Amino acid sequence: MAKRQKKNIRLNNLLDEFERRMFLLKLNYEKYFSGVERIEPLKEREDVRRFVRDLMQEPKTNTMQKHKFTSLRARYNSLELYITRNIVMIERGTHPKMKFRANLRDQQRKDAQIRSQQMAERRRKFSERQKQDLAYKTAYDKFMDARQKCGQSTDLSYDAMRKSLNNQVRSIKSKFKCERVKFRISIEDGKAKMKAIPVKAKD
Repeated sequence: MAKRQKKNIRLNNLLDEFERRMFLLKLNYEKYFSGVERIEPLKEREDVRRFVRDLMQEPKTNTMQKHKFTSLRARYNSLELYITRNIVMIERGTHPKMKFRANLRDQQRKDAQIRSQQMAERRRKFSERQKQDLAYKTAYDKFMDARQKCGQSTDLSYDAMRKSLNNQVRSIKSKFKCERVKFRISIEDGKAKMKAIPVKAKD
C-alpha cells in the first residue's frame, strides 16, 4: 500500500495565494486594456513575478502540490504572454479596444465640431434676424412718419408691413441675385411710398 504523502500547509497557502494574485492581476490588466484604468498595473505585475520566484524556491515533496504548482505556473506563463501580446499591440496602435477608443474619441471630436458649427450658424442666423428686424422696424417708423406728414392714414400694423417687406426682399434677392436689400422712402404725388432696392456688393 502506497504511503500517504503529507501536505505542506505553508506551501498549500502559498499556492492558493498564487492563484488569487493571478486572478487579480488579470482583472487589473483587463481594466487597463479596456480603458477603465489609465495606468498600467506594473507594480502588481512585478509583485506577482517576485512572488513566483520565491515560490519556486519552496520545497515541494507532495505530488499533488507539485502538480498544482506546475498547473498554476503554466497558467501564469500564459497570462504573461497574453499581457505582453496586448501591450505590444497597444504600443503599435493595433489593439482592438484601443482602436475602438481612438475611433470613439475621433467621433466625439467630430460631433463636437458639428455642434459648434451648428451653434455658430444658429447665432449667425439669429444675428441676421435681429438686423433684419431692426431694418424693418426702422423702415416702418420712417414710413409711418412720412405718411403722417403727407396726411395719410397711419393705421397700418407693423406685422402686416413686415410680412409685405419680407416677401419683397425674397423676391428681389431671387431676381437680382443679391445678398442685401435696402428700403427707400419717397414722396410721389403727395403720397409716401416705400420700395425695396437691391444692394450691390460694392454698395
